[in-house]
Amino acid sequence: MAILFVSGVNDRSTIGVTLDKQGRLGYLVDGNCSIHYRLKLEEGIASSYMIFGKGIRQPVADFQQTPSLIFNQIADADTHQGALERCVSLCDQVNTTVINHPRHVLQTGRDRVSGLLQNIPGVIAPRTLRFRPVSPQEAISHAAAEGFSFPYIIRVAGEHHGKSMVRLDSEDDLPLLHALPFDGRDFYLTEYVDYRGEDGMYHKQRIVVIDGEPVLRHSLYADNWMVHANARQFMMQRESWDDDIARFDRLSREVIPPLQPAISEISDRLQLEYFGIDCSLLPGGEMLVFEANANMNVLHGPNPEIRYRVEAIEQKLYALLTRYSGEKVI
Repeated sequence: MAILFVSGVNDRSTIGVTLDKQGRLGYLVDGNCSIHYRLKLEEGIASSYMIFGKGIRQPVADFQQTPSLIFNQIADADTHQGALERCVSLCDQVNTTVINHPRHVLQTGRDRVSGLLQNIPGVIAPRTLRFRPVSPQEAISHAAAEGFSFPYIIRVAGEHHGKSMVRLDSEDDLPLLHALPFDGRDFYLTEYVDYRGEDGMYHKQRIVVIDGEPVLRHSLYADNWMVHANARQFMMQRESWDDDIARFDRLSREVIPPLQPAISEISDRLQLEYFGIDCSLLPGGEMLVFEANANMNVLHGPNPEIRYRVEAIEQKLYALLTRYSGEKVI
């Protein structure tokens, strides 16, 4: 065995299923960065291991050969605490190099990342707190008691893609919170920073950090503050792929390099070898960080026009695996 890729099941002990065109059953495991199945590795160079979440008996790991590297793909500290804790035990048991050690991934909840990234020159990390309100009114009261002024964002911990998240601009927006499940779950309370550009648009970038080196994954914009992948449709109504590529190349060439010291500091503080940063690269050269963690899907490439961006990340991942394992991976 050379490289062991470890995945994990969430704390609810649930997985998704899918069928391919031939009717074959496939499994969808959330909260993992899914490197193994998206990289074309040398045959026999890697194997996989699944760790279960809370409440499920875990078979004892017994490897005949010690892996040259463990790549921990479990990436969501909010939804996979049980699997990450079990992965800590596995890494303690197996004396080898680990990429994205689960101890460090456990520290990547939004509140902890916000605290870790304070006082880095060139970085704006909005204040974020984790709390457990039982009603919309208690959520607003808690925000006031903690010194938060409007506007701010309230979201359910562990939700992604803008789900279960609202922005409150005043106390009059309290009814918006009734759409959220106040059933004992944890929430995040985050300061809202207006990042609308001079063009009236909200620009959002994703930077992939591989062993401290930043690689721009994409740059999106929309006329709404909540920018996600569906912004691509909005953009394509206003520009060509040539425009997108020109903006991407300018950011990669002119804006990202000056941020290298800040990104290196972020990497050192998070202690992760592979992760992503969702942010807005502001005109003044600062980086407004929305989130920074390993739970980002970056190796899919549905648009052939920009497939080269994914390939650039893949090449750096191959180099990372070779450097840390000492193995020929491709």
